[in-house]
Amino acid sequence: MRDNSTPGYAGRILRVDLSRGRIRKVSIDHPLLRRFIGGSGLAAKILFDETGQGVDPFSPQNLLTFMTGPVTATIVPMSGRYQVVSKSPLTGIYGESDSGGSWGPELKKAGFDGIVIRGRSAKPVYLWISDGDAELRDASHIWGMDTYETDRAVKDETDKYAVIACIGPAGEKLARIAGIINDGKHGRAAARCGLGAVMGSKLLKAIAVLGTGRIEVADPDGLQESVRKIAPKIIENAKRLRDYGTSGGITSIEAIGDLPIKNWLLGSWREGAERLSGEEMAGTILIGRYYCSGCIVGCGREVSFEDERYGRVEGAGPEYETLAMIGA
Repeated sequence: MRDNSTPGYAGRILRVDLSRGRIRKVSIDHPLLRRFIGGSGLAAKILFDETGQGVDPFSPQNLLTFMTGPVTATIVPMSGRYQVVSKSPLTGIYGESDSGGSWGPELKKAGFDGIVIRGRSAKPVYLWISDGDAELRDASHIWGMDTYETDRAVKDETDKYAVIACIGPAGEKLARIAGIINDGKHGRAAARCGLGAVMGSKLLKAIAVLGTGRIEVADPDGLQESVRKIAPKIIENAKRLRDYGTSGGITSIEAIGDLPIKNWLLGSWREGAERLSGEEMAGTILIGRYYCSGCIVGCGREVSFEDERYGRVEGAGPEYETLAMIGA
């Protein structure tokens, strides 16, 4: 499946032209991978080379790039991430966002380090990638669905084990803060810079990936030994993160005046911070923990509760950012 001899990489990227409905598989040069290390480095290089200063973020000429790094889909702890890079509609300059879950490793196991998307489709579509093959499919019937619904619908049409990255109505309507959500109800998010709106401007509803390949590393035994040594320390140092998630620090953050209470109008709200905290979540609605691919901590929250207005709510628990920005 690998086209080059660079350890840690699949060796290829997909180039997708939505305006023409064309997909190309392109090998990546070894010197380029060595010079621009990681998903952000390579994606930034591509964006710089192939877009101009005057390109509007919502124009077909803007690129939307999904990219992984050299340790993605390996045994390196905490490495199950991917980057999304584009010109941001929120700021008008370089935009980069990243997400966890299993989408990035799955893309790499499918034989590709990344996807470079340009153009604008004539109708809503989604991209289906499976073990070296890729195709565009009609998404008109799922346009308008939220991300949970989209995840289920695309899996029904592709494979129940596929991993989906998609947008909801915010991205479709070009909301400049829209994110890209992957891993269904577990809700991992590439949420910064409004890149979900760029995806929506291209009429690209989702990217589904499924792979069974393996990524070679330069020294498997050495890497195994290094991980064996460092993993216990990671688990020990991240115990509070495992127990209470990213919201475990809310009370401490409030105590030093760094919680954005009413958009920074107030500096203290102890009782509210305690109700929003990871400790409160763990003692009330937490039913499990979610581990991103390659993770040994499990900071993701799985929650379940009944609400008289919305019925039964079950899925990913809120992260610190959600609780701080909406709760405080």
